[in-house]
This record gives sequence, C-alpha cells and structure tokens, in this order.
Amino acid sequence: MSEPTHGGDLVTAQTSYSGEILDFSTNLNPLGMPPEAAEAAARAVRDPAYPDPQCRALRTALADRDGAAPDQILCGCGAAGLIYRLALALKPRRALITAPTFSEYEAALTLTGCQVLRHPLAASRNFDPDGALLDAIGPDLDLVFLCTPNNPTGRLIPPDLLAEAAARCRSAGAVLAVDECFLPLSDGAGPGLAPLVGEYPNLFLLRAFTKSYAMAGLRLGYGLCAN
Repeated sequence: MSEPTHGGDLVTAQTSYSGEILDFSTNLNPLGMPPEAAEAAARAVRDPAYPDPQCRALRTALADRDGAAPDQILCGCGAAGLIYRLALALKPRRALITAPTFSEYEAALTLTGCQVLRHPLAASRNFDPDGALLDAIGPDLDLVFLCTPNNPTGRLIPPDLLAEAAARCRSAGAVLAVDECFLPLSDGAGPGLAPLVGEYPNLFLLRAFTKSYAMAGLRLGYGLCAN
C-alpha cells in the first residue's frame, strides 16, 4: 500500500540532498499570510477550549462573502480532505476526470473502488476543454471532477461550459465537483459558480485558504453545496 501524499515532502528531500532546495510543490499567494490570520491562529493555539465543531462564525463570514447561505458551506481539513470525504460519502461507481489534472481526485476515487474515466485534454488546444467534455457526461456516471483554473495547466474553464456541464450532470443524475481553489488568484475570474449553487443541488464547489492566503500549514478548506 503506497502512502498518500499531498504537497511537498521537504523532510525526505532534505535527508537525501544537501544542496539548496527549491520547493515547487505549493502554489501560494506571494504576499504571504495576512497578519490578522496569523494573529488569530496564535490566539487559537493558546485557547484551552475546543473550537466550534460547526465552524459557525467562519461559515457565516464565508456565506456573506460568497453570496451563499451558511448551511450551504462545509468546512474541512483543506480542500484535499473534502475531496476524500466527498468520494467516501458518495461511493461512486464510475467517475470522470480530465487529464491532466490534480492527481488527488483519482487517488480519492480509487480508494473507494470507483472506476475512473479520463477525458484527455489536447495540447494543441492549450489543454482547454471543449464540447467533447459535455458529450462524455452520460447517465453511466455518478461523479465528475473539474478544476478551474486547472491544476497543473493554469487554464480557466469558460463559465458557459461549466454551467452546461452542471446541467448535463443534473440530467444524468451525477454530482459535479468543481475545484475553484486557485480561482481568486486568476484575472477576471469573477465569483465562479457560487451563484449557481442554489439552482444545482448536484453541484459541489471546492475552495481553500491554502492558495489565496498562503495558509498551507493551517489546512483549511471549504465546500459549497445546496444539498
């Protein structure tokens, strides 16, 4: 059984290489963590009480920012933790991912015994999906994973294509999970699919503080879903 990995393993790298190490495993906001977040984390470490298990204050603040309802937000141990929780909760039989994309989707799906189908993205199209992606969404699927901007290509999926994918998944009875973790670092990305959450209960959005606020060590992510 192989060990699951997420991000870079600098400890192993430092034991096998004595020179300078450049870590390309995490793509973070170059401005670093906001001072207010670091101060809040330090206060929380000193607090002898357990934190709110329902994350009520955080969910309320996120709901206000994202234009959602607090009960549409699920907080988790980074976006990666929510990817595994989603796969384990749904236990899909067949799922569709693009290729290339973030490897954690397939790892989580494989863990549940799911058959993973790959939709290849062409280098000649800058790895941008097109209508062929919609044709690949059928009633034999239980779950579809998409990522915008895609990791590792950095390419945004057009909003109209994402909306059509949500509609196709709804018709097929499949859940559409869209990873928007890098969206706040993209130019002209807008609010993402958050305005469609209420319209599509089969839509699950993944977001994280890791990339936007350079908070990889705090392992904080959340999902948006009307279901």
